[in-house]
Amino acid sequence: MRQSAGWSLIITLIFIQCSNSALQAEPLQLVDTLASLKPRAGEIPAEAQILQQLLSLYPSPYQLVDISRNRAREWTKTASNACIPWLRKTPERERDYLFTLPYMLESAIVLVSLPESPWQLQLEKLQDHSGRISLQQLLLLHRPPLLGVEKNRSYGAQIDPLLLQHNKQLYTRSAAGEFVGSMLPMLQKGFVDLMLEYPKIAARSQIELRYWALAEAEPYNAVHFACSRTTQGEKIVALLNQSIRHQAQSKDYQQLFLQGFAEADRARVLRDWQQMLVSR
Repeated sequence: MRQSAGWSLIITLIFIQCSNSALQAEPLQLVDTLASLKPRAGEIPAEAQILQQLLSLYPSPYQLVDISRNRAREWTKTASNACIPWLRKTPERERDYLFTLPYMLESAIVLVSLPESPWQLQLEKLQDHSGRISLQQLLLLHRPPLLGVEKNRSYGAQIDPLLLQHNKQLYTRSAAGEFVGSMLPMLQKGFVDLMLEYPKIAARSQIELRYWALAEAEPYNAVHFACSRTTQGEKIVALLNQSIRHQAQSKDYQQLFLQGFAEADRARVLRDWQQMLVSR
């Protein structure tokens, strides 16, 4: 009996070792518009530094594939070992991809206008006591603005249904989705009256803009890797989750993603994010 128990223990240890070895050798293709992460004005964007820190802990070889967001989504559906960074998780997307833990949080999506927009007075009238605007109320106006949105993008659980209901008030370029923030030139040139975007991304345009808080926007949005729904994808998700949990304890990492939030909100955002990592 003792000999049998000993062999059982050895077999169990071998199985665990083999499982870990397989987990530690899963190559990754990271696909998206990664060129947008190149240094600007001599500085590396925070989201690029975040990816670098996570990938520095990835224990297997990885390849960066710089393609459009739309192509990246299709690529990841058919590849066996691909992942797309900074994607919001939705029930529809979960049918096509496996999602990691949230590796960062983004500040709320906002309505963006030019400073001298003819809509400024109307928007000010629509603001509630906390300064927020109801997107639904805006789109129900007799003559609503033309709102710029990006194709195949999710703006949140409350906003997405509104956009579907009021699609006649939307401007969506057929080439939209090629890179995050692709609607900004349309606003600058006057092709759209207003647009939806994260303040951090809109600020890349280097033109003066005004931001309007939305009543339907989530206070912040969880950002994930979306990976191939395959056996290899499951292993990659497990490895990336290890990196995320490890970096969650790093002060430098925390400071990087908290840059997009007001100083007064950072402690709450950090606490809520770390709670997400524990509860999933």
